[in-house]
Amino acid sequence: MRFRLGFVIFFTISSLPKLAAQNGLETYQKMAHKFCEQGNYTSAIEAYERLLFFGTDQQNKEIYLPLARAYSALGNYEKASVQYNNAYNNQIIDTIRYEILFESALNYLAVDDTIMAYNELLNIPETKISNRISDKLHLMMGTLDYKSGLYTSAKNHFLSITILNLSEKNTIQTFFNNTKKVNRRYNPTMVEWMSIIPGLGQAWCGYYKESANAFLISGAFIVLFADVTIKYTLLDGLMTVYPWFNRYYKGGIIKAYKLAEKKRETEKNKLYNSLLKTLPPIN
Repeated sequence: MRFRLGFVIFFTISSLPKLAAQNGLETYQKMAHKFCEQGNYTSAIEAYERLLFFGTDQQNKEIYLPLARAYSALGNYEKASVQYNNAYNNQIIDTIRYEILFESALNYLAVDDTIMAYNELLNIPETKISNRISDKLHLMMGTLDYKSGLYTSAKNHFLSITILNLSEKNTIQTFFNNTKKVNRRYNPTMVEWMSIIPGLGQAWCGYYKESANAFLISGAFIVLFADVTIKYTLLDGLMTVYPWFNRYYKGGIIKAYKLAEKKRETEKNKLYNSLLKTLPPIN
């Protein structure tokens, strides 16, 4: 009897440090979650990383996803992708695994890595899933196709969303018609040819300051070239002024091309954001 009592006392005393440590980790975990709720992601990451070092396997499994979200919120998308992968590999419930893949795809999309975003979504089956997951998958795939310039596929994905009504489907059709107009209006090659006349391409894209700059600098070099040629010789003008004129002239054409690309993407993003506001939310 005394032996049993002594064993119980010994076991209880030896377990106290472990219980205290476990309670401390659970408190630390709650604190880390609280930091996330408050938007204090830096402190949350520090707490989560410490928990990964000292915590149990079960606690680690619960930490991967909030840690990934914290990294993503701070713009550290590379570390976020690692933790999204850990969260996915340690999750056994399919619906939660799909949600992790959606978040991971968005994480890659934030850095325009459409290939990796596609790879994440391809892990979600197109059959034997709920309508909500299916609609979310079509929305995400449509978004990736749209950003990749695969407009026919993007439209098919958007129109496959089951909760859309007729008006919303017509809005999608209008959205793609407007996208076609934007692509045609701000075609970089067309703008590049327009820029043979200095500043015209920039003005076409709405960059009037850059247009005036290109026109005035090119015009100034033309005047200077004529002045040097008249005062001296044509060879003097070609050797001293023309190289500088050629440099800025070609630079203006190249810049007009890049500005057209930027303008086209800006306008397409505006159209896409406007479309999202009109579509029903898919949670």
